[in-house]
Amino acid sequence: MARITQECAARIKDSADIVELLGRYVQLRRAGNSWKACCPFHSEKTPSFHVNPARQSFHCFGCGVGGDAIKFIMMFENLDYPTALRRLADMNGIPVIEEEENPEIARQRRMRARVVEANSLATDYYHRKLCRDAAAAHVREYLKRRGFGIEIARAWQLGWAPPDFREFAQLAQSRNMDDRLLAEAYLLGRGQRGLYPVFRDRLMFPIHNVRGEVVGFSGRIIQEGQDPRKYVNTADTAAFHKGELLFGLYKATGPIGKAGMCVVVCEGQLDVIACHEKADIRNAVAGLGTAFTDEHAKILRKYAKKAILCYDGDNAGIKASEKTFRKLAAAGLEVYHASLPSGEDPDSLIGSKGPEALREAIDTARPYLEVRVAQELALIQGDANARAALIPRMADLAAEITDRNRRDVAVADLATRLNTGLESLRETVEGIIRTRKEAPQSAPAEPAWEPGEEEEMTAAETVMEQPVRVIPITLHRAIHDLIFLAAVHAEAQAMLLERIEELQEPIRWLSGGVVLQRFMESLPAPGNEEAWQTFMQKLPPEQSAALRTMEHAPLDIPDVAHTVESTCANAALAAIKANVDQLRSRVNTPGISLEEAAALMQEMNELQKLINAAE
Repeated sequence: MARITQECAARIKDSADIVELLGRYVQLRRAGNSWKACCPFHSEKTPSFHVNPARQSFHCFGCGVGGDAIKFIMMFENLDYPTALRRLADMNGIPVIEEEENPEIARQRRMRARVVEANSLATDYYHRKLCRDAAAAHVREYLKRRGFGIEIARAWQLGWAPPDFREFAQLAQSRNMDDRLLAEAYLLGRGQRGLYPVFRDRLMFPIHNVRGEVVGFSGRIIQEGQDPRKYVNTADTAAFHKGELLFGLYKATGPIGKAGMCVVVCEGQLDVIACHEKADIRNAVAGLGTAFTDEHAKILRKYAKKAILCYDGDNAGIKASEKTFRKLAAAGLEVYHASLPSGEDPDSLIGSKGPEALREAIDTARPYLEVRVAQELALIQGDANARAALIPRMADLAAEITDRNRRDVAVADLATRLNTGLESLRETVEGIIRTRKEAPQSAPAEPAWEPGEEEEMTAAETVMEQPVRVIPITLHRAIHDLIFLAAVHAEAQAMLLERIEELQEPIRWLSGGVVLQRFMESLPAPGNEEAWQTFMQKLPPEQSAALRTMEHAPLDIPDVAHTVESTCANAALAAIKANVDQLRSRVNTPGISLEEAAALMQEMNELQKLINAAE
């Protein structure tokens, strides 16, 4: 029998929610933070078979058997390990990838291991620099000012990436790690003038997977004006996939179980560390960057049943919390909202009012929709027309709740608060749910989920629902044009690769920029249909749907250099305009101070000068 690849085996194991899996074989009943049943491997009348969702394991205190999901299938169905692994893959709809002595697959596996090794070396190096290097004094001072001492830095392996990369390059070379490996790990990037260090003079946060491996980094600027990008994250590598990683989860899985299968979701790394170390709230996690994905929600669903959103107490935080609510509610979690004072985040609240204030905010968290509708009603202040417009918006949010009982409770509460008929509101919500289910798929020939991911089902449902509708993400015209150029002309593709550094701003600011980034990382050759399809299959459904109608056959372009130059210039201008729009929104934020508004206006004026010059 051919061997299943290491990466595929890990994905199969990670796909298993042990409570859901064992619930197919035995009748489980909740027992505190775990579940119990009569053991299927020996006769008993009093349940002694326990399932621990935090550890994703089972153990019988009667006969002593125990293990993980694979071990259970092996024992229950009398299968060997490879067959049990394939059985679990079939149950969760994961395609099994085998290696028939394939040198390329073996190379990829070795590369992943080497990338992790390089990251581990970089973690130790960056940490030593932070603790000992005189040039890192400004970073230590920043952490001290924020209340993060040396013990916290050690616990989270925080570090400092110096501006000069040569010392680490020499260290890596002494460990037989060349520039190619460092580029594969995204410690070095490829730019117009060759290789360059990705992280320079940044506070470094190592990113661990749930197994504790350092798979990437997030680097934060310390000095204002140093770089428009506040954070820089590792790009996708053989070991790092941003949409599948949550900061702090490797430390939080146990505490999530001890907290009644409850997870606290923050916006940033420092907030997570503050929760863990300053307030002893050790069940806190965060996404990497602002985007909270479906994959993040599905991962949390394996460890938690309840999520408390602990986002900044400003309008931007409220908007970000709505997106996260939708993902978590759709995954089946019960979502609450911790109300922080306006302008405060978890770390600043601890600093201004002490850890007790944050713990109280989390302990008194209310259901998300209850908090959200109260915020909206406070803004409209009795305006009847605004209240009428608010009803369908709240109904759309309520429709995300997959558990029917929780949804009914939420709808009843909304009807009371919005002063509208319960049946009318319930019908509106159910109509939204039916519309989502019945809407035609963007591409019937393709699955609506990422290959290998199990579609989440509600506890009350006993039949398989149709796949959820795939809504393509929007590609900004400039992003579309850049991808099109690189997809249809080899020389244009090479020119754009040389200009990858200047494309980072359009990638950051323009809608669909992530698709351009993934394209430039894959670089499918124009005219190679197999390469194009391989690239498309690696994309999340909403991203691949955005490219479904894009032409990618070779195309003759008379003046390639001029076309590339003008397309890049249009993208750069569009990125500046998008930045201005974001600054304008921040200026209009209620409660903003005069000093902050003036600083934002000054930044807007500087950017507007660039726009005027370009136009």
